[in-house]
Amino acid sequence: MEVGPWQSQARASHTCPHVIVQRQKCQKKRLTLTNYIPSIVPFGVTVARKKHVRKRALGCRNCGAECQGEASPGWRDSDNCEIFVPMFVPKRCIHFLGGAFVSASPRLFYQRFLEELAEQCEAIVVATPYQLSFDYDLMAASATNKFVSVSSQFGCLPVVAVGHSCGALLHSLRASTGTYEACVLMSFNNKPISDAIPVPLPDATDAPASLRELLRNNIEAVLADDNVEEGLQTARAVFAGSNGSGADLAKAAPVVSQFGPLLGSVIAGKKEFSISREEIFSRLSAKFPVRTLVIQFANDFTDDSNKLTSCIQQAGSEVQLLRFPGGHTSPLDGPIGGSRQGQLSARIAAFVNEEGLPGPRNAQERICELRDQFLRLSAGYNRGFAPMPFGQKAAITECIEELEALKPDINQGAIGNGGECDVMSKLIGKWRLVWATSPDVLLLTSLPLAECGEIRQDIQRSQAGDQLEVINIVELSPKGASLLGAALPEVARALAVVSKVRASGDFEDSLLTLQLAGAELETMAGSPLQLPPIPVPGQLRTTSTSVRLLTTFLDNELRVARTPLGDVFMFSRLL
Repeated sequence: MEVGPWQSQARASHTCPHVIVQRQKCQKKRLTLTNYIPSIVPFGVTVARKKHVRKRALGCRNCGAECQGEASPGWRDSDNCEIFVPMFVPKRCIHFLGGAFVSASPRLFYQRFLEELAEQCEAIVVATPYQLSFDYDLMAASATNKFVSVSSQFGCLPVVAVGHSCGALLHSLRASTGTYEACVLMSFNNKPISDAIPVPLPDATDAPASLRELLRNNIEAVLADDNVEEGLQTARAVFAGSNGSGADLAKAAPVVSQFGPLLGSVIAGKKEFSISREEIFSRLSAKFPVRTLVIQFANDFTDDSNKLTSCIQQAGSEVQLLRFPGGHTSPLDGPIGGSRQGQLSARIAAFVNEEGLPGPRNAQERICELRDQFLRLSAGYNRGFAPMPFGQKAAITECIEELEALKPDINQGAIGNGGECDVMSKLIGKWRLVWATSPDVLLLTSLPLAECGEIRQDIQRSQAGDQLEVINIVELSPKGASLLGAALPEVARALAVVSKVRASGDFEDSLLTLQLAGAELETMAGSPLQLPPIPVPGQLRTTSTSVRLLTTFLDNELRVARTPLGDVFMFSRLL
């Protein structure tokens, strides 16, 4: 093959030929290309100088590689990967793996976050789809192979692994190979299936093998990609009155179709992941040669970031733990995810660029500011019972989330070093509810003949000392009885009753699990009318006998707890 002048010039100067070509084009336009990378220009990179935008060579691998076309900035698909090409010369490549279920179509759920990440980190983003299965090693190997086939197109840029939830776990399993420049692991989750999946799995092991095989084949056939996409198209045509472009439906189809093999595996008898929780942590403790940022979201029920951080420290590697506002779905686009993707991306970029993570000027000072801000915002809304503008509710929620992200020593660092007992001792006391978003509590205002007074939660140690005893107390009085409080306090007290729900509690890793034991009605203390407690029948109490509350913030004055659905309870200490 005849060697062109630009190729000989490249060989003589040891500069990538695509850089030489681009420089010559710029000289013709009387522009100077100064911001280029010697030896390699990644594919699809566009350089913008003033208002002049130019396409760069696609497929430039190493010096001497042939150009395979051109690509414009933005999203493109290549070898089953979704790639975001930035508007500038990148310094690195980010390999992104999403969370379980949404991982099958990363762009559909993470587009805004990934674009922010590319801009902040000055990187090409390669989002690798994978289908959820019970075999972690198989998923990790499949995702890695897809990335390798794509990454060969843009040469030897340093690779930063970014993973969310299950994607964080898969990246951690591959980190021992030492191929990553850095790792960013968000919402690391290494729970068993019983904790990771909120619904119980069906048990088909008693069915004959032939029937199980028939069910498995039929389920996988019905939930195949083509059938799911066709079904989504039909549903869209029925409800929207048009067939639409189908592009977004094609992206959504893999999310649904992955349930076919999953359900097939369940029918075949699968009940747990291929690698146990203990084995994964053992692997990570043995070898983890990567600089790592672990991101823990403040109200994440399934988070294992504390244990992960401890394992990486045991392996002797550099690790930083960042506590960030929000829950497990925070990196996802709205309305599922949070609204802080820009802030989250900036924190990740600061770590990747080794600039140091910004911290609060003074945590205690900020806590006082947020407490005062919450009191101002919530004043006049009766603990959340009263109607309020949407913007007001959003501001209160944001204030609480910022508060939850502070005080990491309560919920993270001390756990496992005797600190859990310290947290439990802080938990013991009498607490008054000052804010709630749970429908179970807010429905108290809709009682037809009663008014809801003070709501408290008393927590003390059990006599055995290994559990907690919890009493939820609600004061109820007839409608209008509160008007008598100033003029006839004894009459008002005589008309009021107290509902008490007793429960036993286990506390572990900031999670308080309550087992309801009984409920009763009794007169208020100091009432002139004293009656014995009246037990409440079990049918009238609740449909559930177990409640889980995650303690997301705790100090000597305030306590914030969350339910698995994200409902908030904020308490103020009485004693």
